[in-house]
Amino acid sequence: MDIIFIALKDSLSLTIKLLFIILPLTISYEFLKHKQSSISRIRFSILGITHNGLVPLITGIIIGLTYGAGIIIHSIKTSNINKKEAFLILLFLSMCHAMIEDTLIFVVIGANGIILIVFRFILAILLTYFIYRSELLNHYVTDAENKEIKDKSTT
Repeated sequence: MDIIFIALKDSLSLTIKLLFIILPLTISYEFLKHKQSSISRIRFSILGITHNGLVPLITGIIIGLTYGAGIIIHSIKTSNINKKEAFLILLFLSMCHAMIEDTLIFVVIGANGIILIVFRFILAILLTYFIYRSELLNHYVTDAENKEIKDKSTT
């Protein structure tokens, strides 16, 4: 009987901890979603990311890919974000995600947080810009869209 009581107590404790993590993230997401018009003043168009892509981009930068995956997927599906822009958002986030959490972890083991943030952000901007401007991305997206159209016509 003690094992069941301990399991229930630990489960309740974990649930409360998760609530304290998930609730602020959900509130932050809703806040970002409603402030999207004022956020759209931030210019990422040079990287091929429109104002519709800023919510998933900022979400991924702040809380990362793992915790923000649901928000990122939902935003991409419900906004007018095409495949090319979704690819650019995820490319940017592959190098520049969870900036707060990752930086704190590396600072604890001795890294310089400012240098880490600056270099990750610059690398993400440069790579996303060069891929956006290259013909490689246009070719990739066109092939994917043609394959999708072909798959739909055969069914």
